[in-house]
Formats: sequence, C-alpha cells, structure tokens
Amino acid sequence: MLLASTDALPRLRAIGTLALAGLCLIASGCATSELGPATDGARGLIVQTPTNFETALKQNQAALAARQGPPDVALYNIGVILAHQSNPKRDPAKALYSFRTLLSDHPRSAYAEQSKTWIQVLDQQQKLAEEKRALAREKEMLLQERQKLTYANEKSQQLDIEIEKRRRQLLGK
Repeated sequence: MLLASTDALPRLRAIGTLALAGLCLIASGCATSELGPATDGARGLIVQTPTNFETALKQNQAALAARQGPPDVALYNIGVILAHQSNPKRDPAKALYSFRTLLSDHPRSAYAEQSKTWIQVLDQQQKLAEEKRALAREKEMLLQERQKLTYANEKSQQLDIEIEKRRRQLLGK
C-alpha cells in the first residue's frame, strides 16, 4: 500500500506543528507550570497547576456564574483546567467551548491570543486523534486482509503439492 506511506509525511508535519504550538504555549506563558496559582494583578487568579482540578474548576465556574471577578479570567481558567493533560477528567471539547466563549464574549481580553493558541492546539489534537482512530481501523482491515491472503497462499501451495503428487503418480504408472 504505497498510499499509506505517502500519507506519512503530512502526518509527521502535523505532529511537528502540534509540537511547535505546544512550545509556543509554554513560551507565551499560557501553558501550565509547577508553580501553582499565579495572579494577574487586579484581573484575578490565573490557574497554573491546580492541586485539585475538580475544586479549581468548580471555583471558576462559581465565580463566572456569580460574576465575581473578570469573566474572561474565569473562562480562560476553565479552559486551561479542562484541557490540562494531568486532569483525570480532561475534556477538550468543553475546553474548546470555554476558549471560544471567551473569544466571542470578550474579543479584546488579554487572554484572547492565548485562547486562540489553545483552540488551535486542541483542534489539532482532535484531528490527530481522529486520524489515529482511522489508521487503527485501516491497520485492522489490512491485518485481516493479510490473514486471508496468507490462508489463500497456503491453500494454493497445498494444491500445487497435490497436483505435483498426482502428476508424478500418473507419470510413474
């Protein structure tokens, strides 16, 4: 299957792009660190690495619902918490929703550019996950086809041996 091998280059480029985007997140400061919460002056608390994701999420959701503090900060925090790799209840779809809500409701937010970067990274991760599932299905189909071909080849070889035996028997008589 030459087609499968020629598709590998775009996939590698996509993985490279994702890695570059991750580095950009780290460099721009919107990725998490091991420092815990950080403040953004009067703007509110920015989540770095929560010790309890569920509590941090509930606090930010409550702050957003009660309109305590800047809503863009709460939306950004919710997105980061839901997108965080260490979060056992990670939910990229909800994280995307939070970042997109931030952009639509607060387009001039200080977190707009970081949210755009998160959206790009999460979208790319979703595409790669879908592609990985498609490749796994294709691999399974190819393995099944290989098994069928191996079986057909073995049967063909057995037939060839049987034909050769009968030919020798006929020639020997």
